[in-house]
Order: sequence, then C-alpha cells, then structure tokens
Amino acid sequence: MTADGNRPVRIALGSAYAALFFAQGINMPFFSLWLAARGLTPTEIGTALAIPLVTRLLATPLLGVLSDWLGKPKAVLATLAAVAVVLMSVMAFMRSTLAIFILLGIIALFWNPTFQLLDAYATRQARAGRVDYGRSRLWGSVAFIIANLAGGVVIAQAGQNATMALLLLGLAALLITCLLLPELPRALPVASAHLALPRARAALIAGIVAAALAQASHAPLYAFGSLNWQAQGYSLGVIGCLWATGVVSEVVLFHFGTRVLRRLPPALLLAAGGGAALVRFSLLSLDPPLVLLVPLQLLHGLTFGATYLGLVELVARAVPEHRAATMQSLAGWAVSLAMAAASVVAGPLFSAFGTGSFLLSAVLGLAGLCAAFLSARLQPQSSGAGG
Repeated sequence: MTADGNRPVRIALGSAYAALFFAQGINMPFFSLWLAARGLTPTEIGTALAIPLVTRLLATPLLGVLSDWLGKPKAVLATLAAVAVVLMSVMAFMRSTLAIFILLGIIALFWNPTFQLLDAYATRQARAGRVDYGRSRLWGSVAFIIANLAGGVVIAQAGQNATMALLLLGLAALLITCLLLPELPRALPVASAHLALPRARAALIAGIVAAALAQASHAPLYAFGSLNWQAQGYSLGVIGCLWATGVVSEVVLFHFGTRVLRRLPPALLLAAGGGAALVRFSLLSLDPPLVLLVPLQLLHGLTFGATYLGLVELVARAVPEHRAATMQSLAGWAVSLAMAAASVVAGPLFSAFGTGSFLLSAVLGLAGLCAAFLSARLQPQSSGAGG
C-alpha cells in the first residue's frame, strides 16, 4: 500500500488513541467527583476506584490471549468498546453503591484491556510500515490534555451529570474509530528464534521489570501531587498547568519516538526513564519552588514517555506477531501490579513523611535503571525484531 493509501489507517488509529485517552482524561480527575455526587463516602470512593484496577489485573492478560487466539484484533477492540458503551450508559442511572461497585468491575473487564490491545494492533501496523507508532500514540496524550482542561470547564458549568456524558462521548468515539480500523491479517504462528535464547528471555523479563518499576515511581505523585501543591498555596490553575506541562513533554517525545527508536535500543529508553525518575522524584521530595517544578514536570517525557515507548518496542521486537497482544497485555499487567503495590505503600508514607514519600519513587526509579541496564547487558547482540 502506498503512503497515500496508508493515510486512512493513520487517521483511524490516531483517532482511536484520541478517543480512548479522552475518556481516560475524563475518568481520572472527575469520576471520583461523580461518585461523591452519588453520595458515596470517601472510603466507598476508594473502594470503587480500586475495583477496576483489580479487575484489570485479571482481565487484561486473558483478553490479550483471546485476541491472539481469534486472530482478529480489530474485531475484539470494537466489541470491547461496544460493550463498554452499553455498560457505561447503564452506570449513568445507578444509585445503589453495591450496584455501582458491581458495574464498575464489569465495565473494567471490557474497557481496561483496550489500552494494551490497541498498542499491540498499532505496533503490528507500524512494523508493516503503515503507521508511525509514536505519532499515532501522541494523539492520545493530546486528547488527554484536552479532556482535563475542557472537561473541568464543562462539568463546572453543567454539573456532575456531564461527567458521564463526556465519558460516553469518548467511549462512543472509540467504538466508531475501532470500526474504521482495517482488520489485520491473521498472524501465522512462527517460532521465535530470538526468544529461544535464554539470555533473550531474561532480557525481556528484565526490561518489563524495569518498565514496571519506572512507571510505579509515579504512584505517589499521581495520588498526592495535587494535594501537596495545593497545600503549598498553588492555585488549581497552576496545578493544572503543572500536570499539562508533563503531558506536553510526553507528546513531544512521542512525536520523535520513531526516530529515537532507530538510534537507541529499547533498553536504553527504559534506562532513561528510570534515571530521570531518580532525579525527578529525589528533587520533588525537597518541595522545590515553582521555578524548579516546571523543569521537573518536563521530565515526565522521560519518566513516563520514554518508559512507555521502550516497553512497547521491546515487546514488539522480541515477540512474534501472533503473540503480540498476549505479551503486550502481560507487560501491561506487570506495570499495573507494580503501580497498585506502590499506591498501597504511598498512602501511609505520605501521611507519615509528606513529600519525603517521593523518595520511594526515587528508589523505584533507581531500581528500574538497574533492571534496564541488566536488560541491555543480557540482550543478544544479534537480536532484532521478533517474528
């Protein structure tokens, strides 16, 4: 297919990422407020937000295996999105706390796995030369920022019912864009000579561990960053800009991601993520002034963006196409597990030490850096793309 012929694929994939992360950009900051408006207590809200995370740990690997077994990733994505739309529509009418808990768990079965499954689809299209993975994924980050900023304005004006309307808008757009994606041909089972090497398997595992540790380093900041900055006297507008600054740096990295990956092996991107986390969170633990907070937030492009790109590319190169969704889902499972564990520990640490709890993040970054270097050392010199 010519470059012009690939344009519909690029548009549909970028739009799918935008829709997926628009919904997430509404969900993360505003869904807890919708729950509070439904009368849930803080403890019940905490439970409600934990349910999808637990469900994700169970569902994501299973859906990855199912997608590979069926050999129709586009159809699986569209089906998951369709069910998520229906279930979220039902959620809008829920009043019972127990019903909300149950429905959240069911929704997570269908919504949460779409992140890794869309990555697996995108990397296969990228390896076929039809799309630039980083430039497709960046539209997700752009939409996330738009959802954060515009969502706050809309919900403030229209009330909490707008939260559910915006979530449904994002999920419905995800369904439409998934239907527009071309179905990939069924990947034929191919033995991976690369993964037959014990060192290559160890390198892959070490790389996944590195990514999980580096991503988990964000847990204290995600949970308590805004609360800490508000306590320091920063306005909500300034706090919003600090978060947006981090995501903008992520967008820039994704824009140049393919060029970066041509020059650097994935393990070095993982090392950059872990090393940047060590620096970023060590300094954040000192309660730096605003003039330093901005450049520290810019490091999000490395702590999150480089780690994300490095992990996706590491798996794509190591695993044959007929196992792409399975392994991307397992890698996402490892990251979610590490993030959940770090989140559990972060609460008591922040209560006891305040911003000193960010030293946990620095330690996780250092551990991720070491695991990334181990992955690089174990990687066979002749390794290439899996499959």
